Amino acid sequence: MLAPKGESMDEKKKNILHVRPPNFTSGVATGIAITGPTDDGFVHLHFFRETQRITHDDVPSRSTAPNEVEFAWGRAEPHIHPQREELAVVSVPMDRLQAMAQALGRAAQFVDSISDQPRRGPNKVA
Repeated sequence: MLAPKGESMDEKKKNILHVRPPNFTSGVATGIAITGPTDDGFVHLHFFRETQRITHDDVPSRSTAPNEVEFAWGRAEPHIHPQREELAVVSVPMDRLQAMAQALGRAAQFVDSISDQPRRGPNKVA
């Protein structure tokens, strides 16, 4: 535990290495679902994104000769299927959930505080 502000303490630094496991992946999540707590003491955070998929097209066609087909692609009717793609499930021990939720809440507050400031272009600092 660090000393309160203004108090001195013999402070040491620890070097924490950031590593990624071989199955690491990254994706853009648009939502989260939460399940649990489970019997093993975890809450499971299901990160997902909502997408659309064209499953097939109905394309008007005509046959002008045997073994010939002409498609009118300009009049094709796509059949679109909305879907929810699950990106990752993160299992969090119950005793760590509150601290993690507070960290996410602080991150959301920070984003809100900077989103009200005028923009000066990409990668520009006010």
